[in-house]
Amino acid sequence: MSKNRRPKGKQRPAEASSLIIPIIVGIAVVAIIVGAIVTLEKRQPEVGAAPGTISVPIITAQPLPTTDIPYPKVPRISVKESKRKLDKGQAVLIDVRSKESYDQAHAGGALSIPEEQIDARLSELPRDKLLILYCT
Repeated sequence: MSKNRRPKGKQRPAEASSLIIPIIVGIAVVAIIVGAIVTLEKRQPEVGAAPGTISVPIITAQPLPTTDIPYPKVPRISVKESKRKLDKGQAVLIDVRSKESYDQAHAGGALSIPEEQIDARLSELPRDKLLILYCT
């Protein structure tokens, strides 16, 4: 047997130690992924959620204090009441923001009549329905 050959199955100590770090890193990555999956599966669904589903809490904007609202004598209507009246065909929803803002996003079924055009376009609106104007 020549001096350059080594028996099968034996490695030099330097080759074995050079594999230790990648193996440890690989095990750590797998452990992190498994931990994340287990954590997500153990989350409790929100009340009313379908069994077996994971729901993420929805963060919505909080209402501003109503002490200094503009136009305090203009009647206000809740979202719930607005939806009820819209569903019954008793109201019309009007987005008074700019056309550009309306095009980006708006409430379903809302008409786009920018605030500065309301007076000029009143004749387009029904007189027998509640007009619900909104802006955000």
